[in-house]
Amino acid sequence: MFSRRLLSKTPQWPLLKEQAQKLKLHLPMYTLHLEAAGISCDLSHNYITNEVLTLLSSLCQSQGVMEFFKAMIQGKEVNISEQRQALHTALRNPHYYSETVRDSVADSIQKMQSLTEIIHQHQPWEGSEHPIRYIVHMGIGGSDYGPRFLIKALENHKINDLSFHFIANLDPWELQDTLKKIDVKHSLFIVSSKSFTTDETLTNFSNLCSALDADSHFIANQCIAITANEEKALQQGFKKKHILKINHWVGGRFSIWSAIGFSLMLAIGTHQFKEFLAGAHAMDEICAQENFMQNPALLLAAMDCWYTNFLDAHSRAILIYSSQLSDLIHYLQQLMMESNGKSRTLQGEIVDYHTNPIIWGGVGSNSQHTFQQLLMEGTRLIPIDIILPRTSDIYFSQQQNKLATHCLAQAKALTSARQGLGQPYHLFSFEKISPKIMGSLLALYEHRTVMAAALWAINPFDQFGVELSKSLLTTV
Repeated sequence: MFSRRLLSKTPQWPLLKEQAQKLKLHLPMYTLHLEAAGISCDLSHNYITNEVLTLLSSLCQSQGVMEFFKAMIQGKEVNISEQRQALHTALRNPHYYSETVRDSVADSIQKMQSLTEIIHQHQPWEGSEHPIRYIVHMGIGGSDYGPRFLIKALENHKINDLSFHFIANLDPWELQDTLKKIDVKHSLFIVSSKSFTTDETLTNFSNLCSALDADSHFIANQCIAITANEEKALQQGFKKKHILKINHWVGGRFSIWSAIGFSLMLAIGTHQFKEFLAGAHAMDEICAQENFMQNPALLLAAMDCWYTNFLDAHSRAILIYSSQLSDLIHYLQQLMMESNGKSRTLQGEIVDYHTNPIIWGGVGSNSQHTFQQLLMEGTRLIPIDIILPRTSDIYFSQQQNKLATHCLAQAKALTSARQGLGQPYHLFSFEKISPKIMGSLLALYEHRTVMAAALWAINPFDQFGVELSKSLLTTV
């Protein structure tokens, strides 16, 4: 199942190499614009031609990209190395799936909602005389980046005065700094680990308990576990009713839609959390269509392959024109590089081509005064994603217009600054930041990542490099 040839062995490979050689002498820009689930995708500023797009479309068909994607959303076992499904799309709309999946998703949402309502009522938390005012989210990687990014991004959509804090790094500074900022008796501690064996998270939680001289009553009443390993959490002293389960078929970097998003639900409420899921589902449906020129994720994945494998671009810069979205860069680094930072195919062959480019970037307009000089006049070809909210709800909303003007002026400069050639870019813009738009945007990047993996014939759902460092802990 999902047998894929090496990308370099496809009939399209030499033809695309030939096109790339021609384009290095003259790099035209190609007009292409799509609207998808509230996001305007302007792909017009790319070094691409009709001939290249035709070949890339043929390559996607040859590599069975849509076949792989549809197998994923249909619940087939696409994570071959770990013999699992990858059903994160079921979390945003479970109605198309089996009764077991539907019940599991519904139970999780209901439990999250019930706990959220208790906290939002500002009544004394069970086993305590005090209402909850501080939420401390403890997790790392996929158990941290999503909630951390979105709670900051959706600050204007918070429906309460809860204060949110995050502890991820094994460096004890985060733990110490957080304890200075909270009132423990008014705090709820959320411990997120799919396996409930993550060393960084459990070490931070253990040291938290030691610092607070916490007893079993504290763990049972002021702590919530989010995990796929309920037994481990019970052994640690968590109450069963305070354990939110993650299914094994949800990968960590695809898990914000699951119970990992509990902190986000606490911030924006159940209704807006469901809007977040709805935005993702809207993008799911768009990206499931076969039409190459109308499928934004398929086009983006094909272009990632084009720049990486044929125009020798080794990195992609993400320029975000919103301080609220600054943590999106870290989120995308994990999503794209942990998923597709692979050198073996699904069949275990060593690839003889590059896979995922290095993802890096910063916030505009700050980055216009730092690393964008390299983009403007440096010697490297670096494709760019530009992300721009067109309007803002904050008090100084008129300033957003000036920021957008800076963004568009800089984008125009990028295409003409590099020795007359310019840097190619995608421009993703939307009316304003909202839960629904954030759902759409993250789902688009998820699907782009999975489809690029299918092109490169690799598995985007395992992470044996990450697991290797964990296994070596016992030998250090």
